[in-house]
Amino acid sequence: MKIYAKGKTIPTYQFSRLFVQGERFADLIVFVLDRYYSGSDLMECDMMIRGVTEEGWEAQQGLTKELSGDKILVAWRVSDLFTLNAGRLALELRASRMNGDVSELIIKYAMEPVNVLPAASGKNGALPDTAEQAVSAISAAIDGALITMEQAAERYDLEHTGQRLDQIEADTAVYLARPEVIPMTRQEYAGSVHKANSLYVIIDEEVVQS
Repeated sequence: MKIYAKGKTIPTYQFSRLFVQGERFADLIVFVLDRYYSGSDLMECDMMIRGVTEEGWEAQQGLTKELSGDKILVAWRVSDLFTLNAGRLALELRASRMNGDVSELIIKYAMEPVNVLPAASGKNGALPDTAEQAVSAISAAIDGALITMEQAAERYDLEHTGQRLDQIEADTAVYLARPEVIPMTRQEYAGSVHKANSLYVIIDEEVVQS
């Protein structure tokens, strides 16, 4: 969508109800500006758009620009910072440039406020921004887990590790299957309670006494 500036005014009626709460870089708006203003070449300036909600929250986003004849095309891929809250959103496009270590504001374009439409929400659902933040958090956690697994796979030979674990498990099973060996004299054997799965070895009493 191209929006043509009229002097220092940028009309917003074409996108006054375009935004929906929670959208993330869904819309691309291109502002078409005159290259020169009061002798200043705006191609030498940095472009930034500023938004302020009804609650006073402020959002800012730097914009890219390119030259097209005697016009400048300033592209705004609308950040989710501007659609975080539903309601009235005041906008302002600024062009500034550095003079040494000082930033000089060259021009501010007046823009009529736009409206951010509320996202659909059921009575028993979370608020739109809260729900979408939760979805984003879950997605980020999943992405992080996948990255961790990929890194682990690169660092270790998982097949070799699995074979070693299988061998350890088999050795443990063999060890546990061996009967307990209990040496006893005949007298001790006769008077004891015998354990299941145990091997009793009868020894001479002389060996015990020695």
